[in-house]
Amino acid sequence: MTETAFLLGRVRTRRACHDTRYEYRIWPGTPHPAVAMLHRLWLLTQAERRDDIYLMHAASHRLLIKLRAGRRLEIKRRHRDVGNVQNWSTPVSVGFPLGARSRADLSRALGLYKGLARAAGLSPAHLLAALGASEEAVAPQTVCKSRLLFETGGCRAEICRVSVAGWRGMTIALESGDLAALVGALDDLRLGGLPNRSYGEALARLGLLRMRRDGPPTALTPKERTPG
Repeated sequence: MTETAFLLGRVRTRRACHDTRYEYRIWPGTPHPAVAMLHRLWLLTQAERRDDIYLMHAASHRLLIKLRAGRRLEIKRRHRDVGNVQNWSTPVSVGFPLGARSRADLSRALGLYKGLARAAGLSPAHLLAALGASEEAVAPQTVCKSRLLFETGGCRAEICRVSVAGWRGMTIALESGDLAALVGALDDLRLGGLPNRSYGEALARLGLLRMRRDGPPTALTPKERTPG
């Protein structure tokens, strides 16, 4: 469920976008100076709380699949990186019920060679139930987000407080269709000192640490408490 605290500007309908966008996302374990700089120098455009359900699978670092706010299917595809900047597109962004094409797209993305029955696309609950009953290695993971969005010079920034499976932390991200604008903002905010890791990569690292430690992320040592 999405709870929008406030929204500035015109609300736009989001559709599947085949244009690629450049992204850089860090997961700082300690307060980062970019937070104060964003509040002071960038335009705050939106604030929201949202719970997304990520469908984790073997290729989540390249194909990021989620149920946005638990209601809308989104598939993001990672293309060739430009240096340490990631390049993504969103070929699928649809609501439920899912049509045959969307179910086929999702099946291919998840590597479900048997496909998904029509009933699996009736609602998010039907889909999660179908995935839970299958023998495929797909692990739904709910991520609670509290997000602030900022904009300047053709670039968007995000500060997001994240809670997932007992772990709490923060992620800061830059996104733009203009590589030069993103690189300029990256330098201004001094974000390049930490690795660029997508949600898929970060969640996979937390999952591997939990399995290795046999405990929740909060049981990790201080240096291991961030997927960054």
